[in-house]
Amino acid sequence: MKKASRQDRPGSRHAPPERRAHLVWLALGVALAIKLVVLLQLQAHPLLRPHGDLDPGVYLDLARQVAGGDLLAPHRVFFVSPLYIYFLAGILALSGGSVFAVQVAQIALGTAGVGLMGATARMWFGDRAWWIAVALASLTGYFAFNEILVLQSAIDPFLAALGLWLLARAWLHGGRRVFLAAGVVLGLHVLNRPNMAAWAVVAVVLTLAGPMLLRVARPSGSGWRRVPTGGLAPALRLAGGLVIALAPVVAHNYAVAGQPALVSSHGGLNFYIGNNAEADGTYHLVAGITPSIAGQDRDMRRVAEKAEGRTLTDVQASSWFYGQAWSWIKTRPGDAVKLFARKIVYVFNAIDLPLNFSYAYYSRDEATLLRALVVGPWLLLPLGISGLWLGRPGRDRSGTAGLAWWRWAAFVPVYGVAVAIFFVAGRYRLPMLVALSITGAGAVVALWDRCRAARWVGLAVGAGAVAGLGILFNLNLGLDNGLSGERAEMILHDIDTGQDAAAMFLLARAEPADPDRALLLYRVGEAYLNRRDAAQALLHLERALAAEPGRPETRLALGEALLDLGRAAEAIPHLRAALQARTRGDVAAFDLARALSATGATAEAIRALHAIPSPEDLDGASQLAVGRLALDLGDAALAEPFLQRAARLTPGDAAAREALGLALVQLGRRPEAIAALETACQLDPASPTARLNLAVLYAESGRIPDARQRAEEALQLRPDYARARDFLNALGRAGKEGRKGR
Repeated sequence: MKKASRQDRPGSRHAPPERRAHLVWLALGVALAIKLVVLLQLQAHPLLRPHGDLDPGVYLDLARQVAGGDLLAPHRVFFVSPLYIYFLAGILALSGGSVFAVQVAQIALGTAGVGLMGATARMWFGDRAWWIAVALASLTGYFAFNEILVLQSAIDPFLAALGLWLLARAWLHGGRRVFLAAGVVLGLHVLNRPNMAAWAVVAVVLTLAGPMLLRVARPSGSGWRRVPTGGLAPALRLAGGLVIALAPVVAHNYAVAGQPALVSSHGGLNFYIGNNAEADGTYHLVAGITPSIAGQDRDMRRVAEKAEGRTLTDVQASSWFYGQAWSWIKTRPGDAVKLFARKIVYVFNAIDLPLNFSYAYYSRDEATLLRALVVGPWLLLPLGISGLWLGRPGRDRSGTAGLAWWRWAAFVPVYGVAVAIFFVAGRYRLPMLVALSITGAGAVVALWDRCRAARWVGLAVGAGAVAGLGILFNLNLGLDNGLSGERAEMILHDIDTGQDAAAMFLLARAEPADPDRALLLYRVGEAYLNRRDAAQALLHLERALAAEPGRPETRLALGEALLDLGRAAEAIPHLRAALQARTRGDVAAFDLARALSATGATAEAIRALHAIPSPEDLDGASQLAVGRLALDLGDAALAEPFLQRAARLTPGDAAAREALGLALVQLGRRPEAIAALETACQLDPASPTARLNLAVLYAESGRIPDARQRAEEALQLRPDYARARDFLNALGRAGKEGRKGR
């Protein structure tokens, strides 16, 4: 067998030959071009624009605050991972607020990450591995897609590639600065992806235990030979780098909130999502928590405080969710173990479990270069896992290379477990896919060497391992890759923007393949309902109900559509069914009351309003709507508490004060009614009705000049206001009669 050259040995520092340098830059240029094409094709896609309460919109809002000079934003413990906020802010500040500049910076870092993956593969497996790793990384569409998103996962490939490259150098060759730099990069990655904290701790421990591990590996060796790639001093430098990176965020959290928090405060909620009686290993809805990052931020403390019956800090709320999860684990250990095993299987399954965005949709339905970037978890998992063994370095006299390899390779199982501890999402696996791109190159090199050396048995065993793992990791587990959901989001976007023809074209294509056709049709109908197009809504909601007659959400929406079309009698049975099923009980009860009122069933309508669950939890606008309806039904006693809450929740709303005044009048509480109407007039100087209602109360209280002034103001605001004119005429007649009586 041909002896390996120096540059092919693990740990070699030889650079690629000069004559190949231009090919290296060409390969990286191709990688950059691929990412740039994907960016240009998807940069304007409506579903990828950062807005609203989802992660991209929240990150962008916070970054704009920081770029605007508010360096401590948010002025509380970070709820999202902080590094990406400041990365975004820096690019926004330099580019004048350009999101496109952010995306260009991200693909530039991604290209650097490709080069680092190649460099790390070369350290372990030789020159040929550089080209293979670069090819694998460049053709992995999942990297290119995530790098164009305004999302923290965009910089995960670069941070993982840089951290793994530095650790490989440190454990192979030592170096004070290298260990310190590796620690800093690991710390930065923890600030972007908190799951990395587990690997950071393990990396420090493995560095500290280096001499002991080497002696175990070389039991015949003499004494404790000094190992510059491990031991106390290198471990302290690695840990010191971690502290340097993490300290500013810990200081920020303590300075703005007085709460010690290592990174962010949402870890407890994420741990609970992945570990409770309803958990299935993926992201799922939690009762009381809005399914968006902004909603989680708003609701996490509220849910925990309601359960505890006291005010909690962000950190205490996170601890409460940790406690709930651990309580379930302790009481149901068997179920917890089964769930954890399921999550491990998901981590090492080829399917992408989407969170925010479905890669399956953008790589299949959209006509972009992603269709040609065929490498992904389906290949990287079996090839990379095989490479952990097939590509391992051979024996060397000191044992340093073998020890360094197994320390470095430990990243894959450690990080996989770190993901499974919480819940599994495709983008959380990006750092692991980086490592597998490197070890996959090692597997290819090893198989090629066995083929060249005619080691047919070894080749068969290696190829069989890759094939077997390929079958195992590509098993269809019945998981949702988000394709149907993203198609539905595109249809809804087209409806919202008035592109009905495009929406119906996509619906015709998506409906036959959708696993929940009734839900799709319901969402389409609801989108039309939100657009105030009840006729179109009715068409799709009737089809949704035919597909699944028992879905109460569909019956509620169908009742609303019929009510909006003036078909109140037909709406009543649907709204009753929704209320009985406790589906959005507040909406169902209110709409049922509206429908009953329209058919003249006043008493039943009032009973429906009394059936509204937890009325104190309604927002200000809903409180006002219910109060007004109760007034129209003649039940001022029912209306008054709703209107009081509306006035309190919306202190600047004149309409709430005016309606409250009318309710108080009917209840005989005239002084309070006058105060409410006076406030309404102050809040809305252009309201003629508030002025006329106040004028009537003034007149009934004997304040005739004030009554006349308010009525005249009402008539000035609305010259055709017949009631105001009639009231002034009545005041005039009353004045004349009073003078005649004297």
